[in-house]
Amino acid sequence: MLQKPIEGPCFLCGVSSACWNEPAAAADPAQAGRESAGLARRLDELKSGRASVEELRAHLLQMCAMCQQVLMDAGCGATRDDVLSRLEFRIARLRDVAAASAQGRTAS
Repeated sequence: MLQKPIEGPCFLCGVSSACWNEPAAAADPAQAGRESAGLARRLDELKSGRASVEELRAHLLQMCAMCQQVLMDAGCGATRDDVLSRLEFRIARLRDVAAASAQGRTAS
């Protein structure tokens, strides 16, 4: 069965619906900063209780592949803490990608 790609921004990171999981933002390393900012907003919403894991899962098909992987890595029965941990891990990774990209531009 063919699925139509989502249109518009990803529900979780708020950036492109065409992001892939590995490596994050490979087509545009500068985008990693925007993705990490979007994920950080969702992380704050989860921590403050303004959003729930169930709400995020309800929008899984409106997420880019990278963000779908974040939730899938946590697993079906994942607790809020599990999802928070996966989001924190992904944000740290994206920030590493953005920092490496910035470092590469200054070294050139």
